Amino acid sequence: MFKIYPLQYLTQKHARLHERDTCLMVRNEISGEWRNVPWIEANGKVQSLAEGLVRLGVEVGDRVGTFSENFAEFIYSDLALLSIRAVGIPLYSSLSPEQVRFIAVDSGLKVLFVGEQYQYDTAYPVAEELGLRLVTYSKLIRLHPDDHSTLTFEEVLQFSAADPSLAEKVALRRSEVRDEDTALILYTSGTSGDSKGVMLSYENIMTQMHHQSRMPGLKAHHVSFNFLPLTHIFEKMWTLLCLECNITVAVNTDPHRVTETLPEVRPHYMCNVPRFWEKVYFGVLDKIENVTPTLSLMMQDCIKVSKKVWLEYKANSKPVPVGLALKYKFYDLTLLSILRKKVGLDRGVLFPASGAALSREIHGFLLSIGIPIVYGYGMTETTATVAFEMPDETKLGSVGRVVEQIEVRIDEEAGGELLVKGPSVMKGYFNRPEDNAKSFTPDGFFRTGDLMRLDGDNYLYFKERSKDLYKTANGKYIAPQMIENLILSEGVVEQVLVVADRRNFVSALIYPNWPKVTEMLKKEGLKELPYGDTEDLRARPEVYSFLETHIDGALSELARHEQVKKFYILPEPFSIENGQLTPSMKKKRSVILEAYKKEIDDIYGYSL
Repeated sequence: MFKIYPLQYLTQKHARLHERDTCLMVRNEISGEWRNVPWIEANGKVQSLAEGLVRLGVEVGDRVGTFSENFAEFIYSDLALLSIRAVGIPLYSSLSPEQVRFIAVDSGLKVLFVGEQYQYDTAYPVAEELGLRLVTYSKLIRLHPDDHSTLTFEEVLQFSAADPSLAEKVALRRSEVRDEDTALILYTSGTSGDSKGVMLSYENIMTQMHHQSRMPGLKAHHVSFNFLPLTHIFEKMWTLLCLECNITVAVNTDPHRVTETLPEVRPHYMCNVPRFWEKVYFGVLDKIENVTPTLSLMMQDCIKVSKKVWLEYKANSKPVPVGLALKYKFYDLTLLSILRKKVGLDRGVLFPASGAALSREIHGFLLSIGIPIVYGYGMTETTATVAFEMPDETKLGSVGRVVEQIEVRIDEEAGGELLVKGPSVMKGYFNRPEDNAKSFTPDGFFRTGDLMRLDGDNYLYFKERSKDLYKTANGKYIAPQMIENLILSEGVVEQVLVVADRRNFVSALIYPNWPKVTEMLKKEGLKELPYGDTEDLRARPEVYSFLETHIDGALSELARHEQVKKFYILPEPFSIENGQLTPSMKKKRSVILEAYKKEIDDIYGYSL
């Protein structure tokens, strides 16, 4: 386990001990080449930025926002703010002007870093109204003609040269950091209602970094791929840990180009959400099916052997028979190795996953082909990790073992709600005394809102968000995420949202995996369908019957009241752009239900 030093000295320490080691990898978006940033350069940027912010008038406890995609400058900003005891407030890069204004007003922002043109255009009217100082990361941003106050990142760095006393002021602030100081305020994604600012202290962050540093396989000079937004608590904590451990962080500015950049970086580590791994799963299945018949047979046997090794033996802590182990090793060194290399995951050591439920089928399949996913559970309010699984101690279906220093309890009177207490649990919600009173028990446990089961080995098993449980008109409770995961495991459905609350049966909104569906329909002899027109396909009874058969098969072992009776095929997927996914890729159930209210009412023949 790595020894964790005070956060405010992170870059100073590495610049002294490992000045020429690579701190960050940054991709030139024009040439496509990756540039290595050494610690000595990163520390210089952090120090100059800290001094520049002090010169701008940022005081201890002042709130400074970062409204951007992932940039190296985002990381420098985080570290500089920690150095001067200011409070960092990250904003998701896709927020609307109204959302930016809400956070700016609620938190009392003083300065706001903006990444690219969209963020600048969104923030500028808010800044004008509230008197915010903007600082831009991208050199390509075109300023508003009336904007005479916005500064560039480079201009703020240059402030340090104008006043030699700034270095002494920053050093003094670093020395005065207290464990209880608020370091970050992260606004929740807001799947329903207003976002709330989660206050995290230096102690919260340091405790969490100690938890995560227990993971085996962390090694200096390895590479971590920064895919999730740095606004996400999971990515932010993982990035801080990697930097502390002298692990190089490859900064991915454009999440839409991940399939291009992953093979370039070939990371040893990457934290992600289940939605990403679901896409990898479907992609691998498609690759297996779109090869020559001979190779397809070999791949099918390869997958059969791999799943047998993992699901029947390793997942149950049983020794693998010698013959099966040798066959698996052969496939691992040949077909599986080629497959992993093709998608850029061939050097994987640890790929932590969290943020939503990941089906047992998909998790087991990915492990079986050598993608080392370690699943965990946490929340923004717990500074990320509450539980995680070690690579050699995986219990498929669980979200991992509760970490040291965290105390958990299951509140059976609240339907099995998980309660959490420990030094990584937030200070509270910013300016929300009533919410704080409701969120904590009298003896200090935080109410997660998640229904869980705890086994004898201290492993947690996620059942459902308590707020997401549906009660049918017949008085029976439905767990929609469990049903959704089973439907997704078939591979023919890409996205799904279950409907049941106050209705007399279960229905669903689905978006098919159209490439897979069309290919399977052709194999079944339906060659005359208009495969180039998904809008026409949605209306075809043959397509509905095909999807119905697969959904019924996926849910065959559920109780009758839990099975989907009818469904509606969506014209487009849920996305951040259409407002149906949060920036952290969670479904906004209330928004989706409202958007498709007419279609849902048509399914049931009545309106609520």
